[in-house]
Amino acid sequence: MKLIVSNSATGDQWDLNSPWDISIPLHHGVNNPRAFSIDYPVFEPFRSGSFVGEVSSGSPCNVMGMQINPHGNGTHTECVGHIGYNAKGQAGNGSDSCLKVNTVLSKFWFPVQLVSVTPVHKMDDHSQHWITQKALSEHLHKNNDCTIEGLVIRTIPNDSFKLTKDYSETKPAAFEPEALAYLASLGIQHLLTDLPSVDPEHDHGKLLAHKAFWCADSEVRNSATITELIYVPAYIPDGRYLLNLMLPNIALDAVPSRPILYPPKAPH
Repeated sequence: MKLIVSNSATGDQWDLNSPWDISIPLHHGVNNPRAFSIDYPVFEPFRSGSFVGEVSSGSPCNVMGMQINPHGNGTHTECVGHIGYNAKGQAGNGSDSCLKVNTVLSKFWFPVQLVSVTPVHKMDDHSQHWITQKALSEHLHKNNDCTIEGLVIRTIPNDSFKLTKDYSETKPAAFEPEALAYLASLGIQHLLTDLPSVDPEHDHGKLLAHKAFWCADSEVRNSATITELIYVPAYIPDGRYLLNLMLPNIALDAVPSRPILYPPKAPH
């Protein structure tokens, strides 16, 4: 059965039969991307007395537990609670009272633009590469689209090494704070990137790009999200898509996520 969804406001139609998953599968152990030297995920059977929750150990069923940290273990989505803001836009909150990502969205489908961007270095620092406001403005001006709610950024070079790369102590590329302030000014609510963080790996705790996107110094954007460590294969062309941002109902500032892109309906 052909499934087509339409946006009556824009006239767009999307093909729900041809999804592209841009999340990274999460496995036990080292076969994962990671960042910030966070431990690799651990999947292990539940144990209680003589019971071992694994069929290969004689159990009638598998009962597996998992230990992960969303910020360093694969694709994850975070909200402004990540930098300590609560639902009232007040700063300085710990994990108990900060905003939780499972409360910030009332819908999960968004029109988005996918763009491919090459990070560049600045003249005064050749060791750190940046995604600049200039690069983003050129892409968005070229597409001339003010109806998108999200932006998906694929960095160049792009290769399947992103599925398992250890970014720890490698100074991965990051976003200029001005670039994310620019996206916030355009009303982009959801940013998705294949980088492990929008900020540099070591920035002395400033987190300027996170703060710029969430407008931490003015009217805090509680419903905006940042999704990091995605992977967009090269065969998916730049362009406009429908995004389904799937999140588990877990009360944390960041959770593992599974963003799915749907292409426009092919013309007759």
